[in-house]
Amino acid sequence: MSDASISSRTTSELEKEKNALQQQIEELRHTLSELTDNGVQQAEGHDLNQNPINAHSKSGYLSKWQDRAIGWGGTKWDLRFVRLEQGRLCYYRSHEDAAPRYMLTLKRCAVRDDGHKPNKRFRKNQSSDIVPLQTCNAFFHIFSIYVRPNGNEQNADDDNDEEIVPLLRFSTMSYAEKNQWIELISEACAYCNTDEFAQNENDNFSFERTPRSAKKLKGTLPMMHFDSGDDSIRSVPSFRELKVSYLKTNSSKDASTSNSKQKSGYPPSKPMHRCTEPSYLSNEAPVQNYRGFLNLGFIIFIISNLRLLMGTIQEYGFVIARGGGVVSALSFVDLPFISGLGLLNVFISQAYLIELNSSRGLLRERLSTSLHLVNANLALFVSIAIVWCLIDSPIGGCMLLMCAVTTWMKLLSYMHANTDYRNHPNRASLKVIDSLDQDSLDIVYPENVTLSNIYYFCFAPTLTYQIAFPRMPCRRWFRIATLTGRLVLSISAMYFLLNQVISPPLGEMIKELEAHDQKYAMFSFEIMTKYLPKLTIACTYTWLLVFYAYFHLFFNLLAEILKFGDRVFYKDWWNSSNVSSYWRLWNLPVHYWLIRHVYFPCIRKGVTKGNAMFIVFFISAVLHEVMISIPFHMIRPWCFLGMMGQIPLVAVTKYFDKIWPGSSIGNVIFWFSFCVIGQPTAILMYTIDYWKMESERNSDTMDLNSTLFESTREEL
Repeated sequence: MSDASISSRTTSELEKEKNALQQQIEELRHTLSELTDNGVQQAEGHDLNQNPINAHSKSGYLSKWQDRAIGWGGTKWDLRFVRLEQGRLCYYRSHEDAAPRYMLTLKRCAVRDDGHKPNKRFRKNQSSDIVPLQTCNAFFHIFSIYVRPNGNEQNADDDNDEEIVPLLRFSTMSYAEKNQWIELISEACAYCNTDEFAQNENDNFSFERTPRSAKKLKGTLPMMHFDSGDDSIRSVPSFRELKVSYLKTNSSKDASTSNSKQKSGYPPSKPMHRCTEPSYLSNEAPVQNYRGFLNLGFIIFIISNLRLLMGTIQEYGFVIARGGGVVSALSFVDLPFISGLGLLNVFISQAYLIELNSSRGLLRERLSTSLHLVNANLALFVSIAIVWCLIDSPIGGCMLLMCAVTTWMKLLSYMHANTDYRNHPNRASLKVIDSLDQDSLDIVYPENVTLSNIYYFCFAPTLTYQIAFPRMPCRRWFRIATLTGRLVLSISAMYFLLNQVISPPLGEMIKELEAHDQKYAMFSFEIMTKYLPKLTIACTYTWLLVFYAYFHLFFNLLAEILKFGDRVFYKDWWNSSNVSSYWRLWNLPVHYWLIRHVYFPCIRKGVTKGNAMFIVFFISAVLHEVMISIPFHMIRPWCFLGMMGQIPLVAVTKYFDKIWPGSSIGNVIFWFSFCVIGQPTAILMYTIDYWKMESERNSDTMDLNSTLFESTREEL
C-alpha cells in the first residue's frame, strides 16, 4: 500500500472522530443547560443564605506573622498561601500543599485593621516626598483576626484593644488587597454567626491534616534528597480503547536483540548530545540521589571511630575495666542532693498558694507579683547555695542546678501568664489550641489554679505556662519502653566516652602540668595544639549524644507519659546557615520562654530590638555559666564569654548568608566554631582552672597539717 493511501485513510478517520466529538460536546452543553434551568427554578423558593456564601471566597499569598520565632532583626514574617472559603480561613506553606498547616473557623471572630508601616526598601520619587497610601510596595498593610472578647452583641469597634489577642496576623504591600481581604473576612465572620452556617458546617468542607513534609526553613540549608525510585503502579492507556493503531511490526530477524547487526539500528552519526544539561554535582542540577555517598560516609565513620577507640585503648588501657574514670554512677545521690529536690517542691507548692490567694482577691496585684518573684528567686539561689556549700560532685551539682534553673523559669512563666489571665480573662482563648482533652475544653481562669495543674506544668517538657496544652488521646506503652531503652543506651555511650576517650587525655595533661612545675598552668598554644585534636571528635560525639538523649528521648518520654501533644522540642538546627538560626532552632522550649518573658516585655518597655536581643543573649549566657561554674565551685567567665562571643559571629554568618544565600559557608563556620574550637577549648580551660584550684586547696591542707604537726612536736 502506498504512502498516499495511508495518509488519505488517516485523514478521513480523523475527520470522522472530529465530527463525533463535536456532536458529544453539543449533547453535553444541552444537558448542562437543562440542569442549570432546573437549579434556578428550585432556588427561587429558597432563602439566598441557604447556600454557603461563595462571594466570601478568596485565596492568595500574604505575609504571616511568625509569633513564635525571632531573629537578630526582630520578629519574622513568612510568605504563606491563604484561603478563605465558607467561613473558614486556612493557610498553607505554598499553593502546592495538599492540606493546610492551620485552619480557623471564624465563628465569634472579627478582623482588625492594624494600619500600615513604611517599606524601608521602597525608593521614593525624587520629585515628591509624599508617598500616597495606595502606592504599591511603599507600605506594609497589616490586619489581624481575633476572638471577640465580649461576644457578638456589640460592634467590633466597641471591643477593648487591651482584651484582644490576635490569632492570626497578615500583611500585604497592596492597599486595595488589604481592603478586599478585610471586607471578605468581616462578611465571613458575620456569616459564621448565623444559623445557616451551623447547618452547613460539616457539608462539603473537610480537611485532614497530613504529615508535614520536610521544608527548608529560613536560616537553614537547602534539603539534601535521598529519594528512592517511585514504586507506585501507574496506569497506562489501553490500546483497545483507541481507534487508531500505533503498533508497528519490525521485519528484521534480530529485532529482539539490543545489539542489532543492522547499521541503521545504531548509526555512527547517532546524536549523543541532545539538550543543555548541567553536571550532576552542579547547583543547577536536578535533584539527585546521594545514597552511595551516604554509604561511603557511614563506612568511613565506622573505620575512623574504631581507629580512635583502639588508639585510646592502646595508649591508656581499658579505663572502665580498671575502675578508673571521672564519672561514678549515682555517686552524687546523697542527702544534700535529695534535700535540694525536696525544697524545689516546697517552692512549687508556695507558688500555687500565692496564685490561689491572688485568684480569690486576697492579695493585691503588686504584693502577689512580689511574692511570686521572691519565691522563684529563692528556688534558684537556695539551690545554688546547696550546691556551692554541700555538694562536692560536679555531676550532682550540675543536675540539681539544671532542675533549679528549670523550676525558676517555670515559676516565672506561671506567674507572668496567670497575671495576664487574671487581668485580661478573655485572653485565655483556647481557639488556637488543637487536640485538647475533654477536661480542658471549657477551662477558664481561675479554674486552672490547682495543685495538679501546676505540677503537670512542672513535669511537662515545656517552660511556658498556658491554661491548657495539646494532649494525646492515650499513652503508648510500647513507645515508652523503646524510649527508655534508647535513653539507657545513650547514657551508657556517654559514660563510656567520658571515661575512655575524654578523661585519659585530660589526666595526661594534668600529669604534664605537675611534672613541669606548673609551667603550662595558663592556657597556652602548646596545650591547644597537643590536646585539642584529641578532644574534638569525642566532645562532638558527646554533645550530639546529650542532645539526642535529652531533647529527643527524655523530652519525648516525658511527653508520652504525660500525654503532652506538642513535641516539637527542636527543629533542624544542624542545617543552620548562620549562628542566629542555630540558637533559634536548637532549644525551642528555652527559645519560646525568652520570646514571651524577656524579649517582648523589653519591647513593651521601649527597648530597641537590638538591645532586647542583647538582653536575651546576656541572660542565656549567665544561666549557662551558673550551671557550669557553681557545680565546680569556681567562678570563671569562659562559658559566659563564649556565648557573648556569639554576637559578632551572628553578624558575620548572617552577612555570608545574605550575600551567598543557600551556601554552606555559614554552616561550616557554625560547626567549626562549636565542635572544633568552642567546646574542646572550654573543657581544657575549665580543667586547668579546676586542677589549679584543687592543687591550691591540697597545698593549703598540707601546710595546715605540717603546722599542726610542728606545734604538737614543740609542745611534746
